[in-house]
Amino acid sequence: MPICAYCKENRELCLSHAIPNGFFKGIKRENSGRLIHLQDGQDDNRYSTHTGEAKLLCKACEAYFNKEFDSPIVNAFKAWDRSIVENGFGTKFEFSPNHITQALASIFWRACVSPSVLYENAKVSVEDKEALLEVVKSPRTQALKLSSCSISRLYDKRPVSEGGFSQEHFPQIIELVNAYKASIDGSGAKQYSAFTIVVQGFVCTMILPRLPHSKRSKPMFLKSNKPFLHAPLLYFLDYPPMERLMISALKKHENGQSKLQR
Repeated sequence: MPICAYCKENRELCLSHAIPNGFFKGIKRENSGRLIHLQDGQDDNRYSTHTGEAKLLCKACEAYFNKEFDSPIVNAFKAWDRSIVENGFGTKFEFSPNHITQALASIFWRACVSPSVLYENAKVSVEDKEALLEVVKSPRTQALKLSSCSISRLYDKRPVSEGGFSQEHFPQIIELVNAYKASIDGSGAKQYSAFTIVVQGFVCTMILPRLPHSKRSKPMFLKSNKPFLHAPLLYFLDYPPMERLMISALKKHENGQSKLQR
């Protein structure tokens, strides 16, 4: 009998999603059940229905993750996205910063332990997995004491009339979990573990352990005592993973390595 990654019990496992399936559903509806799959690698640009599901959690733990993390963060981000599209970038959204941080930790942890090939860029050390799991399992009030979390909003500074992307396009992008090591002060003296994801038009980053106060004072960093969330703007080509992906996809398109409809 397989072992559940969360409770460690010998139980039948579900097909679990690291990134909540709710983020994929709307995109699939817009594209007749398909996803446009772009990858910074050898694969062609193509359509896909693969959302990274894998045998990971037992039914009880799957239900727990859905109730505590997936449904709340999907609903919150979709409501926040709608508000920004309707009311502009100055929109603030009320939601628990600790809850968002813990929900993101649950996504990053599942990606790190998932056997799905979609999460090859999220393979990290045992210590990193344990640090993420501590954020998931700790009381919610501890999430931002154990880690730092920032959220930015993708946009295109070029007007639509000049070929820029409309703001409605960015919620259709999912950039899978990336994990990397970072030296915050540039000296390399202390290494932090960083995890990023793009969902619903937002770039979300978690850093472990928590950054010093001076390093998390910028507007994009969540603060436990400020329930009103604001996502500062980030030009999509100023986000390196997105820039690499777009350049790679364009090059494949020009070389005929695309199965997408022209």
